[in-house]
Amino acid sequence: MRKIRYPSLNGLRAVSIILVIFHHLEYSYNIDRNLINIKWLTPFIDLIEDGPLGVNMFFVISGFLITSLLYEEELATAAISLKNFYTRRILRIFPAYYFLLFVYFILQLLGIISISNASWLTALTYTKYLNWPLDWYTGHAWSLSIEEQFYLFWPLIFIAGDKVRKIAAACLIIIVPVIRLYSFFHPAPWINDLTIFTRIDAIAVGCLFALYKEKIILILSNHWNKLFYFSVIILLFLRYLPTVPYKIHLATFYIPLGLTHGTFASILIALIMMYSIFGPHGVWFKILNSKVLNYIGVLSYSIYLWQQIFIMNTTYWFNQYPFNLVLILIAALFSYYLIERPFLKLKSKFN
Repeated sequence: MRKIRYPSLNGLRAVSIILVIFHHLEYSYNIDRNLINIKWLTPFIDLIEDGPLGVNMFFVISGFLITSLLYEEELATAAISLKNFYTRRILRIFPAYYFLLFVYFILQLLGIISISNASWLTALTYTKYLNWPLDWYTGHAWSLSIEEQFYLFWPLIFIAGDKVRKIAAACLIIIVPVIRLYSFFHPAPWINDLTIFTRIDAIAVGCLFALYKEKIILILSNHWNKLFYFSVIILLFLRYLPTVPYKIHLATFYIPLGLTHGTFASILIALIMMYSIFGPHGVWFKILNSKVLNYIGVLSYSIYLWQQIFIMNTTYWFNQYPFNLVLILIAALFSYYLIERPFLKLKSKFN
């Protein structure tokens, strides 16, 4: 099967993980306190610290890429190997993640960290979003658990046929705003902004854009630049909708569709992704495909895994900012080259 290598995706992954890192840095260290008084910088500071937006970018990219791979396999072989799909997924995600949990286990034995039994259970079983409130050390795995659960059933839907897969993706996108609206008026402890019930639409958006890729490119090809600027500007100011006077009734829009982590934002992210991959090779394309952003994108999964333990406002030496950023990079390099990369080579045998 031909291996897909889309340009810009690593760069987009780099942007995503940067947003997540800065979000956690602000949460733990209040790093923007010297810049927040510069009013015109506020929207840009808010954007770069928008971790939920960064996670949705990961979701959209993941849905698009996984679905594209399944589609290419179907075209090449007229079938989908579920065995190979699940094997590839396990080899991609499990080794680095369970190595992190093994390190956590050692640190807990040494009395350096403390993780509850409930947190261990949900971390080990990819059900982290059910463990509310989340603990800090394994809490970031809520997004990984959503992805892994989605990819348990998505290949089964995919092999049911073109019509079924498209309807299923569209239904997921439609049902999430309904759930958000319901939970707003009828709050439930098992529904929040970090659960599969309110975030699965982002992955589904990526899947749907992959399924309609050629048609979308054809429609948008004459409007690439306008599309890109529109999407970026809307994402920049979408988070401020709740501050608009209520008499405009914008709540009827952002309650079901969300803000920068909602359904509408995911569609904008998907449009930016399509522009980044298939649009003109201008400044934005060159930035995303620069060596620095490409390399950060390659390391993004390991950075995602290891950043949590180093970004904590504690007295431990390894949590002192900004020294902890160096440690995150070192841990990510160790994880990628000694854990991820060998298994990625093994994974390539199942394409």
